Amino acid sequence: MQREQRKVEIDRLTQQEHLNNGEDKEEKEKIENAKRTFGEYKLKKSKDYEVPEDQQVNHLKKKQQMILLESSIHNIKVKFNDKVHELRKRKVVIIENVDNLYTRLSEINKDLGCDDETVKYYIDDEVENPAKKYTVDDK
Repeated sequence: MQREQRKVEIDRLTQQEHLNNGEDKEEKEKIENAKRTFGEYKLKKSKDYEVPEDQQVNHLKKKQQMILLESSIHNIKVKFNDKVHELRKRKVVIIENVDNLYTRLSEINKDLGCDDETVKYYIDDEVENPAKKYTVDDK
């Protein structure tokens, strides 16, 4: 009885092995695809080579590409300038806070009788805002 079961099992397994021939289905598909598409590639040096439509370059495509690049460059410059203006504003606020703290420190030193001088920071408008140099006044 056990021999018959083993024989049936062995027959079933050998039959499955014959169906697969020991090959993976995915590998078999890849091999078939390679056989179908083999020899379709043309070298760019060959006389019958034609550039595909999507890879062809003409003046309209280059002009469109240049316009897109110019607009992206402009956006980058605008973002940079906004960041610089934001940092200038933050610097003014920080210096005002430091000035308030130094004023308070001076009052405390005066109450304690210390003669320590505090350094006052200021913003050099000519250095920080060079664009103001070119503004026109009524003067």
